[in-house]
Amino acid sequence: MFVLPAVIVVAWILSWWGTRRVRWILLSAAAVVSVLCAVLGLHAMGPSADPRTVGCSPAVACMDTRPLFLLAAGLLGAGCCLVLLILTLAGEAVRIWRADRDDPAGE
Repeated sequence: MFVLPAVIVVAWILSWWGTRRVRWILLSAAAVVSVLCAVLGLHAMGPSADPRTVGCSPAVACMDTRPLFLLAAGLLGAGCCLVLLILTLAGEAVRIWRADRDDPAGE
């Protein structure tokens, strides 16, 4: 469940040594993969089972938890992408501000 967010964060950190384009492509791809995981998790859940017909005592015992893990990974990954998007925008703004400060227009 925490593998996708961990991979996103590690790849994002490593992308700061690459070009700006790599960072944005990586963040976009991570967002797409996270949304796909969430959609697949929702789609794989299927209809809920009635405990009386299946023969399990608590209703929770009738559930298949694998789609829930996929859904949780997708939602956590999407949350990570949102936080990293905000951090990337702030980091890029600081880079641009420093470049403008170090290189005045008149020189």
